[in-house]
Amino acid sequence: MRKAVEEYLESKGCRVMRPPADPTPITFESLIDGFLVHVLRLDSESYRRTFWYEAYKNGHTIGHVPRTLEGFFRRNARTFEQKVSLFLALAALFGVYTLATFLYRRLSLFVKRLRRPTYYEKERERRRKLADARREVRRHHTLNPRPTFDAIRAALHTARGSPEAALRLGSLLEDLECFVDNTLRFDGQGRIVGRKGGIKRLFQREAPDLFDKYSTIMRYKALAKRFRQACGSGEPVPPAMLLPAPEAAVVTPDPPPGSMSVASAPSSAETPADAAPADAAPSQAAVPVVASDGLQANLVRARKTAQEILGQCEGTLISLEASLALRLDPDCIPANGEGYVRKLGRPRIPKSVIGWLLRRRVA
Repeated sequence: MRKAVEEYLESKGCRVMRPPADPTPITFESLIDGFLVHVLRLDSESYRRTFWYEAYKNGHTIGHVPRTLEGFFRRNARTFEQKVSLFLALAALFGVYTLATFLYRRLSLFVKRLRRPTYYEKERERRRKLADARREVRRHHTLNPRPTFDAIRAALHTARGSPEAALRLGSLLEDLECFVDNTLRFDGQGRIVGRKGGIKRLFQREAPDLFDKYSTIMRYKALAKRFRQACGSGEPVPPAMLLPAPEAAVVTPDPPPGSMSVASAPSSAETPADAAPADAAPSQAAVPVVASDGLQANLVRARKTAQEILGQCEGTLISLEASLALRLDPDCIPANGEGYVRKLGRPRIPKSVIGWLLRRRVA
């Protein structure tokens, strides 16, 4: 705790518990034990207790006979003058050992205080470079307008019904992320001091019922993100565009060259009178327009890959996650049947998915 914070808390009448400068304070007993063990090479009290307990209790020994201070005097001093001389020599040696211990502790603490700013400066710079590398795209983009909270609630209600429903919920959250600010916050010196709220803060402020299920909702978002990566589709194409059109959707005529109409996530923008409401379920969403030949060709390839992935799964979320895991990392399950090994640059796969794949391989 910083000194300024401690002084502020004390001015408010709070009791500040300051930890000792040395986590293991030096006592006379610890100095004696360290001198006997490290200097005279005698055995510690715990070893002596354990040795004689095993000898009397079980009738066997666990090592050599304990070396004690009494035995040390018996071996090295036989007369009274020799014992006095040895005692004085040990007392002087103990004083040198005590002084050296105190100097070592103080020097270690001084070096630690010198290295701490340098360490944190390097660590802060390393983390900032990693953050910049992960966030080369400062702002996400999508072709869909911002989804409404009612649409997210409706999609959450039916998310566990099928893999397509789960992906549509994740696509809504991917679209919502493009309209909230979750960028890093920096201080005047360019250091990272935090992150803006993003979706979590938005739910906490405007949709408390969704905030209570934030962890569950974000799992669907991660699932949709992996689905788009496996299909080879990037921004601004939302994952819902890669899914087959639901049965309740209205089929539009073929678009002219250079554009294409597809069913996507729900819209909060103004729609015609005959269009679906903005807060409807994902299957009744508005129809955006894509006007790019390159984007259209990429979308066709991504849709074909999406059909293959959905055709491999068995209609459950765990099978969909397994299909995505095999698509992103075909070697996630080694040939010898061992478990998943997390490595740098390798996608993170839940243990439940790895276990499901291993059980299917055995079956």
